[in-house]
Amino acid sequence: MAFHLTAQDAVRASYLYYFLRGGTTVNQSVVFNGQEFSAGSLHTNADFYRASLTYECTLLSRSSGEQLIGSVGLSYVNFNPTLTGNTPPQSGSGGEAHGGSNSEDFYRQELPVPILGLRWDHPLSPRLRLRTSVEGGGLPRVPTPWKEGGTIYLQQSHADASLGLAHIVGPHTELEAGYHFTYFFQHEKSHEDNNVFELIDNGAQVRFTLRF
Repeated sequence: MAFHLTAQDAVRASYLYYFLRGGTTVNQSVVFNGQEFSAGSLHTNADFYRASLTYECTLLSRSSGEQLIGSVGLSYVNFNPTLTGNTPPQSGSGGEAHGGSNSEDFYRQELPVPILGLRWDHPLSPRLRLRTSVEGGGLPRVPTPWKEGGTIYLQQSHADASLGLAHIVGPHTELEAGYHFTYFFQHEKSHEDNNVFELIDNGAQVRFTLRF
C-alpha cells in the first residue's frame, strides 16, 4: 500500500508472509533449542513475516513513460520456528515417549534493517510495460540490547528481485505477471546459542494493483 505525497514521491508500507512447513522421519534423536526429540516423525513450522516501510521517489521520468524510482526505508522480520515430535520420557520415570513442541524465538532479538531499492518501468506499448525491480539491505554483525549467556550478536541480510510485464487494464487498475526471487539470511550468536537461518526462494508471481 502506497500513499503519494506528490506525483513524484510516496510512502509505501508492505507486508510479506511466508508459509514454511514440512515433515520428515529421522532414525536418531535430535536436539532443538535444548529439547531432545526421539527418533521418528518430526514436523517443522518455520513461518515468518516481514513488514517494511519505505520512502520512494522518482529519480528519472521521460515523456515516453519510462521511469526510474528509488526507495529507502526499514524492514522488520518476525521469526519463531517450531519443531514438533516425540520427546523421550523423563529419566527413571519408566514412561513412554510423548508429543511435544519447542520454539526458538528469533523475533525477541530482532532489529530493524535498513533497505534500498530501485524500480524501472519501460513502456512497450500504450498499455504494456516491462518492469524490473531490486530491493535489499542488511546488517553486519552487530551487538543487540538483549542477553542470553552474554551479548547476542545479529547479522542479517535479504534481497528481492523481479522481472515482469505489467498490463494497464484501466485508468486505476493494473495486472502484472513475471518472475520473483527472494533471499533471506539471519545469524544470531551468543555464548549459549549459534542460530543460522537461510532461505532462497523463486517462482512465478502475479500481482494486481488498484489505485484510488
